[in-house]
Amino acid sequence: MTEQQPTADTHDMTWMLNRLATSRGVAHAVLFTSDGLVLAHSENLHRDVAERTAASSASLFALGRGVGEFAPASDGTTPRKVIIDLPGACVLVFAAGHNTVLAVSVSAEMTDPEVAIASAETIKAIRGLAPALAARERTPTS
Repeated sequence: MTEQQPTADTHDMTWMLNRLATSRGVAHAVLFTSDGLVLAHSENLHRDVAERTAASSASLFALGRGVGEFAPASDGTTPRKVIIDLPGACVLVFAAGHNTVLAVSVSAEMTDPEVAIASAETIKAIRGLAPALAARERTPTS
């Protein structure tokens, strides 16, 4: 019997999000499926907020895929990152693994260095854990 590769839908990735949330400027992190199901969130974030963030961010990511054909992208239309620049805060939404997306809340504006640091830390975590950040396809139940 072959052992299944650990993925975010079979293993708790809260530890990774908690570690990411200790990075400079990072307030919260949520890992979710591309259709908006929360897989894990940093402990300092309420579950209700994580669920609303996942649903909204999944919609934004889908919108990014939809307008991807507008840009001359050579490697497909899945966005690598969506940035939401708010007054005094920034939300970064990253493609994480197969069928997963990672949202990170940064307590800084887009022009602040904390955003670049948080973005680099998130990309580093994603690259190091990409196979484990994946989620299997969900199928409808009869």
